[in-house]
Amino acid sequence: MDPVSGAVIATLTVGSVQGIYRILRGDARRAMLPSMASLPAPVIDKGLRRPRKQLDRSVEISSTSSARTQIPTPEVEEEVVKEEVVDDEPQPVDLPSAPDLDDAEVIGTEVEAEQEDVFAERLGREGAASGEVQVSLIWFNKNDLDLSVVCPSGERISFDNKISNCGGRLDIDMNETGNSEEPVENVFWEKDAPKGRYRVFVEHFEKHDSTDVTEFNILVSVEGNPREFKGQISSGDPPQEVCFFDV
Repeated sequence: MDPVSGAVIATLTVGSVQGIYRILRGDARRAMLPSMASLPAPVIDKGLRRPRKQLDRSVEISSTSSARTQIPTPEVEEEVVKEEVVDDEPQPVDLPSAPDLDDAEVIGTEVEAEQEDVFAERLGREGAASGEVQVSLIWFNKNDLDLSVVCPSGERISFDNKISNCGGRLDIDMNETGNSEEPVENVFWEKDAPKGRYRVFVEHFEKHDSTDVTEFNILVSVEGNPREFKGQISSGDPPQEVCFFDV
């Protein structure tokens, strides 16, 4: 027998033996199946299971949507900051003035200074200031009277314009709520009062007392020289010019 034939025969012999072994092994595994089926399933600890990986649906949807439609990015409008223009030039001021004062009749009657002590007591009680020019008002019930002084410039000093451009001030304003039976009001120029004519008015602003007609007194002091005037006013009357004086 030549060597080639011997090699072929050996190969066939080995192959036949392996085939017979595989057939026999398969029969043996099939014979074991019934016995393995009867074995209980192993208990699996759920706590040891690896958690499922959560899919990022937003990324998935976003990528899918962008594949279909290109969503434009909204434009952000830049906020425009407006610079305030500061005007350094002084603006004209509307100066308050009493209505129809030029046609008012002077109603005050000058009297001897018999109420100076009463003026001094009430002004001191309220802490009123004094000065080169001073005009004070007193009355004797709970009604709300208002004192006004018109400066030479035409500006009116009163409850709604307590500090004037001409240097005068109203520092005491009483009986807005009718809580005093001994009220007083006061206007003064500490110094450098403008030269010219001053006009003094009284207005019956609101009735708080059972008495309607209200008697009052005005004390005018210019550089320490006092003059006193008296008058009366009722609810509904226009502002009454009580007196005038020159500085």
